[in-house]
Amino acid sequence: MAAHPLFRRSKLLVCAAYFFAAAVLGSCVPMGDLLNQPGGMNFLPPVVEFRGAVLAGAPSQAQLAAHFCPQVVPDPFGVSGGAAVLCRGFFGRAPTPAEMTVAFDLQFKVRNPNQVPVPLAEILTGVTVFPGATNQNLGAVCIKLCPPEQPSPSCAGQPDATSCQSSSRDIRSINDFANAATNLLITSGLALAAGQQPTFTAPRVSAAAEMDVTVRFAFGAEAMLPVLRQLAAQSMNELKAGRTITFNIPYRLEGTIWADAGSLGRVAAGYGPVTGTWQLPTEGILPH
Repeated sequence: MAAHPLFRRSKLLVCAAYFFAAAVLGSCVPMGDLLNQPGGMNFLPPVVEFRGAVLAGAPSQAQLAAHFCPQVVPDPFGVSGGAAVLCRGFFGRAPTPAEMTVAFDLQFKVRNPNQVPVPLAEILTGVTVFPGATNQNLGAVCIKLCPPEQPSPSCAGQPDATSCQSSSRDIRSINDFANAATNLLITSGLALAAGQQPTFTAPRVSAAAEMDVTVRFAFGAEAMLPVLRQLAAQSMNELKAGRTITFNIPYRLEGTIWADAGSLGRVAAGYGPVTGTWQLPTEGILPH
């Protein structure tokens, strides 16, 4: 049965209005484009290239010395508290736990193989320090990025119950890090270029383009101090053996980045595991 002429005219007006709005608001991509890209291609997950893990902040040599000197230097003449007094005279006051924070940047290149812009949605990162030791420490954090229109004060990257979840065995999810220590790993946000203040606003990767993304993390001071104490004891043994002392933190990194595919949900790409070592400054920590 043929459609009534009035109905056909209304449908044409709606279509014309839709395409006019699409032409004016060119930055807005209709959700239908996510289902069928130009050329009939399916929506593809982003390609994530891990570029490196760079130490971004660590206690100064003086702070390391002031903190660990009373723990590795014996009390002179057996007088309790004597080492603390002696160390304070050499290195000044002991730093606060917050001043002992170790921070690092994870650097990624994210490529969008699709013909439509793709915003990043969530980032999962798991870090194991001293991965080859029996007393290794595991930390993990899930970041939920906020849409650009959400005000910054209310956008803190806090995940909800469904964040960083995946049913695929090939993709790591937050459940794979169930044994992670509480507050060992925290994040301060993303920066798209050097010098920018970290933010939790979701960056958008343009169609068929790539973007450099840097994520700033830090080890929670209270959770990390036992690891640093272990390093201090190790350094004392090296000093007694006549070797140059080192404050090296070996690590293993792995995780997943999710992108928002609109009505299709989220698509994920994993990275890692990758291993490396961060070296903290050590000159002048202990007398030779």
